[in-house]
Amino acid sequence: MENQIRKLFALVLLAVSLSALAIPSAFAGGGPENLFLVVNSESRSSKVIANHYIALRNIPPSNVMYLSGVSKREIIKLADFRKHILEPILSEMVARRISENIDYIVYSSDFPTRVNIQKHQDLLKETFGGKLQSRVYQPIASITSMTYFAAHVLADDPNYMALNSNHYYRGPYRAGLNKPFEGELQEEYRLAVAALGKTGEEFASARRKLFDLSKKYPGQAAVHYQLAKFRAKDGETDLAVQALKHAAAMGWQNVAQMKRERSFSTLQEDPNFKKLINRIGKIDSPFIPPHGFRNAYAWGPNGMINRTGDGRRYFLSAILSVTRDHGISDRASIEYLSRAVSADDTHPKGTIYIAQTGDVRSTVRQGNFNPTIKVLKQMGQTARIEKARLPNRRDDVLGLITGNEYFDFEKSGSKFVPGAFADNLTSVGGFFKTKGQTKLTEFLRLGAAGASGTVVEPLAIQAKFPHPMLHAHYVAGCSLAEAFYQSVAGPYQIILVADPLCQPFVKRPKIAITSPEPMAEVSGQVKIEFSREGSEVAAAGVEIFFDGVMIHRGSNLKYINLDTSDMKDGFHELRIVSVARNSIEARCSAVLPMVINNKGLFTKLSIEETTCEFPMPVKVSAETNFGDRIIILQNSKTVGVITSEKGSIEVSTGALGVGDTKLQAVSLREGETTGVASVPIPITVKGTVSSIVEKK
Repeated sequence: MENQIRKLFALVLLAVSLSALAIPSAFAGGGPENLFLVVNSESRSSKVIANHYIALRNIPPSNVMYLSGVSKREIIKLADFRKHILEPILSEMVARRISENIDYIVYSSDFPTRVNIQKHQDLLKETFGGKLQSRVYQPIASITSMTYFAAHVLADDPNYMALNSNHYYRGPYRAGLNKPFEGELQEEYRLAVAALGKTGEEFASARRKLFDLSKKYPGQAAVHYQLAKFRAKDGETDLAVQALKHAAAMGWQNVAQMKRERSFSTLQEDPNFKKLINRIGKIDSPFIPPHGFRNAYAWGPNGMINRTGDGRRYFLSAILSVTRDHGISDRASIEYLSRAVSADDTHPKGTIYIAQTGDVRSTVRQGNFNPTIKVLKQMGQTARIEKARLPNRRDDVLGLITGNEYFDFEKSGSKFVPGAFADNLTSVGGFFKTKGQTKLTEFLRLGAAGASGTVVEPLAIQAKFPHPMLHAHYVAGCSLAEAFYQSVAGPYQIILVADPLCQPFVKRPKIAITSPEPMAEVSGQVKIEFSREGSEVAAAGVEIFFDGVMIHRGSNLKYINLDTSDMKDGFHELRIVSVARNSIEARCSAVLPMVINNKGLFTKLSIEETTCEFPMPVKVSAETNFGDRIIILQNSKTVGVITSEKGSIEVSTGALGVGDTKLQAVSLREGETTGVASVPIPITVKGTVSSIVEKK
């Protein structure tokens, strides 16, 4: 039975990805519509942090799940993680019809942070004939990495443990042309590329093969690049440049190689080739440039998008805070998240500090320091090497790369700029059960927007920790989670604790809904108009969400005609998201709350006191002229039921959690799954937010 379930969910993941690809365009970037927040329904800490984050980020109610039966232990067995956490999450996303637009799976707090994957280590040993360096591949993974590798976990594929398992990683260009595919397809590609030096039918056949691959895998830059070489050899300059333009659009920006490529010697004086070189040659970097993430994208081994099959798919994942054991308090968690959200779109001034010492924690990635600093400088960002473990009395710390078993950042006198990311290469900065070594959450407590650490001794291996280029991806406008996962080649032992949507350097394509007015009462055909006035960023298209479900994705529109005739009366929310026309694919949302009234049906909710003290209950009243019962919802969670068309009940503030939240009433008829919804009412539950870590 378990095998059937795993196969089912593996197919669900594939179906979700393919359905997104069947739509005209698939847009990346990160926004509240793309994030699925998972809350431990039995944890006060998890609920209070979730309440604040939902309010800060305006997460749609459809994108919040309250999970019961979460283990109170810091470590969980693989089978239990899959059965009690991962599979229920994916199942709920499918049931709510939002799988297509979810790219981030994020945990609030009070979840196990480590997963025992002994079974997968044993499988990996079999793959290597029993010859496996067990110290390198220890059978402990983080909850965020196991969620990132959801497809592997469900398929019982242990290859996520490899040091190059993450195909979203932005590696060096020198490897970018070698391996865009895996298996038989990769061999076909290799043989075709090798035929460049041939003549006659062998050359022509290879060229046709590359052309076919360029059509089937339009996002794979390596194929377009190789096709350009064949076309150039055939003297077809215009077609060669056209293929290079496709490669550049998909992320190939290595101007130095294009200039020295012997196959392109005939292109060097072509005006269109020169124009292309000038356009993409603004940043001289040895690394593949960043790209926005989407679960629907299938990433090839070279970090490029294969889009349809023959690539790996992931879910970006983070945990908002760790409040168990030696983590931080609820109050500190809320403060850092508020600070992170405030950093969005601010383009902060600051310095990225790179600690360079003789310690192996520094030397293991020292070779990447100067290339990263060079790229950051070209981007207008200050970065400097510090010959110490921490910067001393610096109040402009925008990023930190260091390696300390123990550290006291507060004592250093330095301060983080809002939106900062801090990375400490050490043994167990993400293992919260023991006191040993300073925990990554210290950076968050002191103002960083995100930090990472390993959950078991990883050894000093660069591939298991963020590459310094993380900061260049971040400055390019990626979300914090995108920047992080693009910089860790083998992330299964590292945990990300952060606001994953934080985007200090983002450039968004502005959009605003101009008609109708918010909370307008509408019926029949409704013309919804929107404006991009003042936007300095070109838009590739829009995504439209109705009550959290995507109903349209495609090219730019000036308005939409929404037919409400067959929709339920009552409150609804429409979201229009504009997506940037560049590789980052940043997003900007406009939200329109409305009330549909075609049939005169209603549900009304009233709350006696919208500000209440925990643990006193909240008294709510509701009435409707539709249905035979009324459910009271917090986000998508039922917190009370009225078994008639009119009545009152008390809702537990313990179930709601401390903080700002909203309640909504929905009336239902027997046998129907959708009902008439009331206008949501904001409430505030006051109570003590722990300022010390509660020991479990």
